[in-house]
Amino acid sequence: MDGTVPLQPKKWDKMANGAYKAVIEQDIWQLFIDDEMMTNARWPNALWYDKTVFDHEYWAKSARSSTRGLMIDGGNHKLAESGLDATGAMAVLNVGSFCTFTREVLEHKTDRFTYTDDFGKNLNYKPKNNQYFLESKLEFLDNPGEWFFERKGGIGTLYVMTRDGGSPEGRDVRGKVQSVAFTITDCTNVIFKDLTFFATTLQARSTGRDKYNDNLVFHSLNFSYPTYNRRMLRDTTPPQWTKIMADKGSVKIYNNTFYGTDGIALEYKGVNDRVENNFFEYNDWSGANMNKAGGGAGTVKSESTNDTFIRNTLRYNGASVGFRSGYASQAKLNDISKQCWGMIQHDGSGIQAQVKRQTNVLFEQNWIHNSPKYGLRFDGAPPNSGEHGTMRKNVLRKTNGMMVKGDYHTVDHNLIFYKFTKGGDHDGQGGKCNLCVLRYVRQNPVAINHHTQVEYNAADIANGGVHNKVLYNMSGILKGNAIGDVRVQLMDPDNMDFRPRLDSLYNIGKVGPYNFMETKTKYWIPGRQQYKASNPVPPDGSTTVKVGSRDVLMWLNSFEGRFHTLYLGTTPDDLKQQGVAKNGSNVVKLRKPLERGRQYYWRVDAKVNKYVKYVGDVWSFKTAEE
Repeated sequence: MDGTVPLQPKKWDKMANGAYKAVIEQDIWQLFIDDEMMTNARWPNALWYDKTVFDHEYWAKSARSSTRGLMIDGGNHKLAESGLDATGAMAVLNVGSFCTFTREVLEHKTDRFTYTDDFGKNLNYKPKNNQYFLESKLEFLDNPGEWFFERKGGIGTLYVMTRDGGSPEGRDVRGKVQSVAFTITDCTNVIFKDLTFFATTLQARSTGRDKYNDNLVFHSLNFSYPTYNRRMLRDTTPPQWTKIMADKGSVKIYNNTFYGTDGIALEYKGVNDRVENNFFEYNDWSGANMNKAGGGAGTVKSESTNDTFIRNTLRYNGASVGFRSGYASQAKLNDISKQCWGMIQHDGSGIQAQVKRQTNVLFEQNWIHNSPKYGLRFDGAPPNSGEHGTMRKNVLRKTNGMMVKGDYHTVDHNLIFYKFTKGGDHDGQGGKCNLCVLRYVRQNPVAINHHTQVEYNAADIANGGVHNKVLYNMSGILKGNAIGDVRVQLMDPDNMDFRPRLDSLYNIGKVGPYNFMETKTKYWIPGRQQYKASNPVPPDGSTTVKVGSRDVLMWLNSFEGRFHTLYLGTTPDDLKQQGVAKNGSNVVKLRKPLERGRQYYWRVDAKVNKYVKYVGDVWSFKTAEE
């Protein structure tokens, strides 16, 4: 399913600045050359191909003197020094923490410009955190990899600066002309399977109380650049993303990939929905997903009730939240990393539940790591607080930790350590903790979490946040928690091996998400399962493996594999069988100890039955000299 058309103008003319221009008949709002997406001409410069579009360092900053409707320059990017006239440009404005909008620049003078402020009264406006970039003016076209389109007097002109400086002539030049390929309305028992969507997507909607979609299945679909804004056509509305709404019906979204969206990757709504084994990468790099201030968006947004979000992998996505839960959602065995890694929005977390969605929500056995946001988060402040949510057996590594607001929650057997040091805590409530079970929310005088059960968690630092300059201990009913240096209690946490050491406090006190005896044969690893073995522990290419901690090798089993055979050696071409894992096992004990300072190679082959076998990738690691 292709949302683009080939562009074959009669001629390409080279301009003085090295760009090429041509007259085209179609109005387009996204451009590809040889399957590589070009970037809308913008200021400050940033590009898709090197992913600098995801980095807030390439956004201009707001001065503290900015007011709603008036942007005044602050930070390193100075509009006043650019020599550009921004009047009439399209501004992408992150002026509401996790809320980002598109508005036209009404008037630009030196270091400031105005725009229409019709975002609503609920905007969390903090000038010191605000940022923006500008698009959709020809004079912004100055960087290889950028493009621009305009229509004047009925004539459409395409301008592009190719990355190599060569002419587009003779290349595969394609422009987006379609947002949605399929619209599914009031349908039952429909299956979409084994399709590729390029620069287009599908949507499902229901039309009334007694008319709704039901039993919709989306299986093994590849969404490549499915969603894109129309700012090049001077349209300020959010893009049309993959939105599957069944209302009182149910949907199953299984084994799909979502790559390169500008906008939410997936939104869905139904009852008892299941979103399983999907892969989300490099999505939502502008965050401009709303017209009015609201509760925020995310890479994946659920509006469902009793849905299950399980075994999904999310990495390198730009939105402030990875998975924004529905009502009584279960988010289990998901691997979420580098969420909002470039800090294009503030606030947020890997997985987040808003106040009304916390009742009976369950966040369990997720790995959330390498993100400047919180890993897990329950929101709210009295009198608008959530209750009866559960965070259980999660591993949060190199994040801002776990944020728990509300009351009557259960927080147990989580592992939280190695705080992310870049970006900081934009919520300002954690008291520099990893396990943050708050006593108060900011200056709100009403205490919270009196009845929250906090049991058998392990964390480097834990407290109840700061209130009136007083740092409080964790709130709640506390039992069996181990607060201190997490690393020394685990086998090899820097290489994703979170097993407790046999003699550790965690093993003796049954603290954290892993049990030493159980991990002799099964070690749960979250994320999307592939047709072959994946997610090796230690990770592929590691150079920090310690021989004293490396008695086994572990991996994520293939989706249908019944037997997994491990091979190991010191050269990739001479691997010897070490053992076979059966009955769901994914752990094989090494036959002899590893040597220090040696390079090792290994592979895991998956056998589905006597006819089907998948040879695994060859992975490697190097042991430390110590």
